[in-house]
Amino acid sequence: MIENSHRLDVSIVFTNWNTRDFMRDCINSVVEKTQGLTYEIIVVDDGSTDGSVEMLKKEFPDVKIIVNEKNLGVAKAYNRGVARVQGRYVQMLNTDMILINNAIKILLDFLENHPEAGACGAWLRNRDMSSQVSYGNFPSFSQAFIDALFLNDLFPRAGLPNRGTIPQETVKAPFETEYLTGASMLIRKGVIDEMGFFDETFTSYCEETDFCYRIKHHKKLKQYFVPAAQIIHFGGASFSKVRKYQIQLLYSGYNKFLTKHHGSMYSFFTRLLYCWHYFVKMIVRFLRYIVACGARKEEKKVTLLNSWHNVRYSILISETFTGK
Repeated sequence: MIENSHRLDVSIVFTNWNTRDFMRDCINSVVEKTQGLTYEIIVVDDGSTDGSVEMLKKEFPDVKIIVNEKNLGVAKAYNRGVARVQGRYVQMLNTDMILINNAIKILLDFLENHPEAGACGAWLRNRDMSSQVSYGNFPSFSQAFIDALFLNDLFPRAGLPNRGTIPQETVKAPFETEYLTGASMLIRKGVIDEMGFFDETFTSYCEETDFCYRIKHHKKLKQYFVPAAQIIHFGGASFSKVRKYQIQLLYSGYNKFLTKHHGSMYSFFTRLLYCWHYFVKMIVRFLRYIVACGARKEEKKVTLLNSWHNVRYSILISETFTGK
């Protein structure tokens, strides 16, 4: 139930950049599935040009809208939205999501019953209901070394540190993890009040990883993956036509996180291991591209180019948009 109150349970905050149709479906799913709590919805439109704001005003008059005249990036946009919340908890959601069940209430109940937790997150699924990355370990040299040796590829069920972990279907009970994907994180408002929200030096990646790091190491609180809460995440809707730029921002985010918490040399050598990891993958994908034919060849070409972008931007940090 959407209400105007200073005692709301949850403030649901979206940032939007040209995802009008995804956002419409997401908000409709929130209204349909969310029961047993009071909430508000705040959308920070980050310089959209697709009519998103007009759609919101027409179809969702109860939604609070904050309009950025130009694109400020996820961190700054979320900070603007969180500054306006009235709820005891803040629910981060991406616009390209569909709630499968009463996920927000499930997360709320978990935090209400676990005072040692500062935040918790849902199980994210793909369109076909297969699992996708929902949590993970903080980026680190040791984790990058595991990547460089392809140990997570060779032993996916070994539970080794991984930048992004895909839950197994056998998982039933909540458990502690290092970071949660910002796509579906529920956070105590008191935690934000005490330590601030996103570091605005981050643009669009690793801002939630940095926030989770501060929850764990500064506030000494835990974070949990709650598998009962289920959400479909279509993934990367804002960057669907600018994949190269997405990869640029991703490694820029890694560099900012690693430099902030471990220093610039630590960041460089960690990213060097990421570079090696994708260089080997690029060689393998090049060989697959050579032998492919027909429609498969074009598909392999895209995969090969993405590998090259990972190799390049893991070392040559850039946030400059250079086209598709």
